[in-house]
Parts: sequence; structure tokens; C-alpha cells
Amino acid sequence: MNEQQHYYTELHSKGFEEGNGLKGFDSPCAHFSTPANVSTITFEEAKQEGIKFTGDQQVSHGWTGYTIGKTFVNDGHREADIMSPEWDYHRGTKIPTYKEL
Repeated sequence: MNEQQHYYTELHSKGFEEGNGLKGFDSPCAHFSTPANVSTITFEEAKQEGIKFTGDQQVSHGWTGYTIGKTFVNDGHREADIMSPEWDYHRGTKIPTYKEL
């Protein structure tokens, strides 16, 4: 086993229930962490747990279903650019960067 790695998988809405108000986001990220190697059973279990948690949450708020998108792994961190709007939220902290698996 390796040290803990952080991942996320994109989820995409199949549709929204009728009615007023926010019915969830179009494409949220299902975050999960595991020390397991990619494509092992332990990795897939952690991934499915993250997907189920986020997917169930979106369905309970108005999605009619969802599809699973790409998975990404944390590959480092970067500084927030002082000229970017993200500076107000991330001042003095590192922003994680991800690459597609």
C-alpha cells in the first residue's frame, strides 16, 4: 500500500425533478481518499463509496439519476494567483491540482 492519495470522480445529472428551487448541481465531484493502488478492489470500493455518497445526496435534492464521468488524482498543489478571484478564498493556502487517471 502507498500513502493516502486523494481522488475525485465527476458525476453528471441525467435530469432534474419538476418544481421550483435548486435541484442539485449539473456535475458535482465525488471526492474519496485511499492508500490502495488504482484498479485494485480496495480502490474501486473507496471510489464506489464516494460516488454513492455524492450521487445519493444529489438524487435526494432533485436529480432523476446520474452517470459517472472521469476520475482524477491529486498530483500536487499550486499558489493562488493574486489577480484571480480565488485569491480571496485561498489566500495563504495551497490549491490542490488534479490530473486525469
